Amino acid sequence: MKMDQIKDDLEYLDYRVRLDDINDITFDIDEKIVVNSKTPIKIILKAKKEYPRRTLFRFVIPYGWEPINLKNNFCSVESSVKGKVKATKSLLMVVYILHDPMIIGDTIEFNYNKLKKVNTAGDVAYIDEVYFALDVKLPKEKVFNRIGLKRISMISEESSFFLIKIPTIYRGKPTDVEIVALDKFGNRDYHFNEEVEIQGDSCLDFPNKATMTKGYVLIEQALKFKEDIQPNSKISKLLRYNMGFTLYPVSSEILSNIGKLYVSNRKLTGTSNPIVWDEDISDQVYWGDTHIHTREFSDGMGTGTDAFNYAKNVVLHDFAALGDHLNQRINTFMEGRKSISYPYNKTIWESLIDLCVDWTDNKFTAIPAYEWSGRNFYATNATKTKSPYEAIADKVLLFPLESAKDAPLVNYLSKEGCFQHQLYDALKGVYCAIISHTPISFMMGTSWTEVDNEMEKVVEIYSSHGSSESMKGNYRPLVNNKKKGSIIWALNNGFKLGFIGGGDDHYSHPGCPIRQYKMKNLVSILRYRPGIAAIFSDQLDSKNLIKNINQRNCYATTGERMWLKIKIDSALMGQDVDISNPPIIIITVCGTKKLESVELIKNGIVLAIRVPTYDRIKFAYEDKDLKRGDKAYYYIRATQFDGERGWSSPIWVEFV
Repeated sequence: MKMDQIKDDLEYLDYRVRLDDINDITFDIDEKIVVNSKTPIKIILKAKKEYPRRTLFRFVIPYGWEPINLKNNFCSVESSVKGKVKATKSLLMVVYILHDPMIIGDTIEFNYNKLKKVNTAGDVAYIDEVYFALDVKLPKEKVFNRIGLKRISMISEESSFFLIKIPTIYRGKPTDVEIVALDKFGNRDYHFNEEVEIQGDSCLDFPNKATMTKGYVLIEQALKFKEDIQPNSKISKLLRYNMGFTLYPVSSEILSNIGKLYVSNRKLTGTSNPIVWDEDISDQVYWGDTHIHTREFSDGMGTGTDAFNYAKNVVLHDFAALGDHLNQRINTFMEGRKSISYPYNKTIWESLIDLCVDWTDNKFTAIPAYEWSGRNFYATNATKTKSPYEAIADKVLLFPLESAKDAPLVNYLSKEGCFQHQLYDALKGVYCAIISHTPISFMMGTSWTEVDNEMEKVVEIYSSHGSSESMKGNYRPLVNNKKKGSIIWALNNGFKLGFIGGGDDHYSHPGCPIRQYKMKNLVSILRYRPGIAAIFSDQLDSKNLIKNINQRNCYATTGERMWLKIKIDSALMGQDVDISNPPIIIITVCGTKKLESVELIKNGIVLAIRVPTYDRIKFAYEDKDLKRGDKAYYYIRATQFDGERGWSSPIWVEFV
């Protein structure tokens, strides 16, 4: 159910579609528009009927384009009938009010970027068409009538780089290679039809060339390791590793058991994610975004189809979840939305589930989800009493595809659903994952004293908002931060939480490999590149992905598919382990680019830092300060020279 296709949903929209040929309406615009181009728009109406004074004519531009600005002649309305141009609450609309009656033959002309001075056409190429529209409302009418509509296709610029996907975990058999050509904004270049050269690390066997069609190629069962898996390095060697001034890495293991591919075509290049052969890992690592917004279901830009297509066919995600707000709302890059509370109902929820079914196959899983967006002022308004909490969290809820139709839709604007404990009550016994996002945010943050750790097993450590890891010296800080609520604060106060990277993407471009701060109609608090989640699972389906999230079998990055592994005895990330000797922590990291640093964190404090020479490292650290009776948690924080970062989920240790 696409919102621009709804005919008469007047509860939600302030217009009804009444396309006809009563008037002559001309849309002077090409059928296909290249992103970031200096595109002008001209919409001309020539009346074939009369309109009384005070009639409103509304001109609508596509979402994602340069917002309407009535200054400096960037946008103008010219008419043979006296009237007044009026801005609206939307960045996509402008209204012309008739001061005199309009007779047959009179004209109104809307111009946008007439002088072609501004790059107007947005940065996002959608798979669904976008549109320009003309609406009219008579003086006594309550809603507009959409009398003109022009659909266009947004297409990418020329290719700027390649994205290469290979499985993260090697299972002893030849595996696929996928390559996609992207422009500088992260859009797929469907016009790229050329041969590319492939190189790779010496431990890998792979084809040397491939021919791309429509900006993509799948090379089936084309990649394998050359030799048998190398044994793990001795712990005594790993404890000495990276302690002197020699070049690193020196371990033959991470040169023979971890590899990457490198693709080029003249000046275009790309590097794959690492592929790892590791006897400790029996599951595959699946990559995706658990937190996506659309204009179809709440406050984003683009449709659900746009989002799933981008995740599956552009950035080659394994899974994606639309986490739209349960209570849909208006925003400045919408058109035609009423500023009312519009909670999900079963019809809307089931339409989302149907969309997930359509996009799910054996290579991609679309997960039904929604965002429960608690706020103190929502609670105060609903209960007529002051909220007792510092903040009430935003949480994304994920449900298995096969049982999602029975999921409770908890209305956070109601007195029955405005607090976290009410959400937990509604979800008890329901198979789902609950993920708090931006927990350190003042407006959207988490009240940890109210959190049920038995129901919430992971937390979104990073999204386009920034990182909530720590309050002091925080990497990519959020716009608004509260005194308590960082993830380290929660861990130090007894919570056991795995880490998820999310997008909170509002452009239907989840996992976009470039920073989105230049995109048109930007939400000011979305300042960074969207993050992604890595989930260990033996199967790629929504039920198993949710199960592994709840087992904290996951980690987070700012968008790069880097390899992170932390091990203490037989325990891996997300697990608990009892020890009877000082713990030896074994860390393995391989970035997509050169690593700047790898930090071992203990109880929120940096315990050790290693500075690799290259893109990978394996070392061990013995924590001799941990004594019998002590408890601790440990995790990895890895940072590349390009600024991208990853966080492993912690391991919790008790010295017994």
